[in-house]
Amino acid sequence: MTAPGPDPAASGTPTPDPQAPEGPASDTAAPRHRTHPITPLVTGWKVVVGIIAVLTAQNIAQLANEFTIRRALIGLGILLVVVLVAIVLSALSWWFTTYAVDEDGVSVHSGMISRSREYAPRARIESVSIERPLLARLLGLAKVRVEVAGGGESYLDIEYVSSARAEELRLGILEVAAGTPAPRTAAPEEGAAAAGTGAVASTALVGGPTAGSSAPGRQDSGDAAREHGGRLEEVLYDGVTDGELIARIPTERLVRSLVRDLGFLTGIVMSVVGVVVAVLLALWQEGFSIAILVALAPTAIAVPKYVFGRIDSGWGFVSRFSERGLRMRRGLANTRTDNIAAGRIQRFDLRRPFLWRGPGWTAVSATVAGIDDDDENGATSVLPVGTREELRQTLGRLSAPLGTDDDLATLEHLLTARARDLPGLRTPVRWYWIARRTEVSILLPGALVHRSGLVSRKLSIVPRERIQELRLEDGPLARRLGVLDLHVEGAGDSLLLENLRREDALAVHAVLAADARTLRRYRDRESWPRPALAPVGAAAPAPGSDPASVPGSDPEHESPAAPAPGPCPGGQETR
Repeated sequence: MTAPGPDPAASGTPTPDPQAPEGPASDTAAPRHRTHPITPLVTGWKVVVGIIAVLTAQNIAQLANEFTIRRALIGLGILLVVVLVAIVLSALSWWFTTYAVDEDGVSVHSGMISRSREYAPRARIESVSIERPLLARLLGLAKVRVEVAGGGESYLDIEYVSSARAEELRLGILEVAAGTPAPRTAAPEEGAAAAGTGAVASTALVGGPTAGSSAPGRQDSGDAAREHGGRLEEVLYDGVTDGELIARIPTERLVRSLVRDLGFLTGIVMSVVGVVVAVLLALWQEGFSIAILVALAPTAIAVPKYVFGRIDSGWGFVSRFSERGLRMRRGLANTRTDNIAAGRIQRFDLRRPFLWRGPGWTAVSATVAGIDDDDENGATSVLPVGTREELRQTLGRLSAPLGTDDDLATLEHLLTARARDLPGLRTPVRWYWIARRTEVSILLPGALVHRSGLVSRKLSIVPRERIQELRLEDGPLARRLGVLDLHVEGAGDSLLLENLRREDALAVHAVLAADARTLRRYRDRESWPRPALAPVGAAAPAPGSDPASVPGSDPEHESPAAPAPGPCPGGQETR
């Protein structure tokens, strides 16, 4: 029982696979470029570290027991040869690797003996991110990653180029993907002008000025401040200064949020206990020796690495909205900047741990078509820990309207109220007493919302126009209990509603199946719409925008019978 719908990203003529060696004939005429000449130094050390790690892990005890000065010198000589060989091989790989960007897409040619060609066609480019590992960042280099619509690791990397060149490539590839070239920000003055334009457009979207928007006078003062402390600003935020400021997370709030996150604290405690037990068992069985200490070193640094990883992933987070979507920067040692277009988001997840409820902090992650990121604070984390105003600013630029009188107030109510007090769909089976009190699914006019979590509350929001497939699961036990499981599928994403009453599941399936067949408000890939999550009366299209990109403005793309605003009692909807 499925209701398939075409992927908006795949509309139009078929496009080749991003890993296929063939591409359009026009790409052969595009000029090819090599990456930065010192790229072999950045990539060669990985081979050396990998070889040392393998040899050391397998022979650590023997090396410690048979250590002599002569053998150490021989080992250093061998290591020097390995380093030279790795650099030479990396240099050869660099010489035979080129990339090209033209109006049809992005391609990377590589290989010395067996040539290969990776190709990202224009119609399937989802986003462009810039990553700066620690060594590359110290050398002023960056890696450009082009995310392509598809499953798994569907991306194309250009590594490494200078930071300035990486920014040029990002803008150029985004222009190619959008199909409408836009002026590039080559100077701080042009970036300030772009920020002012984004502020005006966003004000029209949300129905008034916001705390994150900048007036011309404030922008000028910000430019003057950056002239005095420009170097520090450049180091901390890597030049992400164009566009309207949406959120900037102070270090103090990031640290306090980790201390208040019970899940994070529980993970630390369990890790510490595991490390202590492993060390004691090793010492009890093998006795004290240098070899044992070296072998246990990776286990001992597991906890500091985990803590530093959580801090590093949210350090210096800043997000700005521009004509190409939401641009985010994060990272302490390894930094990265990401671009997310509103029209490619398939699902939102809002998380509010128990101790975050006092200050009203919320973490927001987005499932984006073409981006496969399992890290909670990775590329799809659009707000690691934000205030209510930052939540409003972020969702106001990314999320389509939910169809209620006040969408932000509705989300706040769904996060703060007890699950048992919310009207919607829940399991009727008394055996699942935890799920009955913590999980509820609510069908709003614009989205399907699933609330879950006992200590850490979570909202999963699936826009109804993004649903592509529905699947009902039945079985002997389910028939005995009178329940069904409903799978709601999007582009690379799935939401499971478990153990629903059979008649409720069938009714919701029928409503969402009609949505999957008819709602295609974002079918035009040539333009990247920017919907606003705001009260219905305040939402308005940006000046000069296409009315068809604003949800609800094109009757041709609406479902035959639009539901009434707000969740229906009992979770069923009248159509």
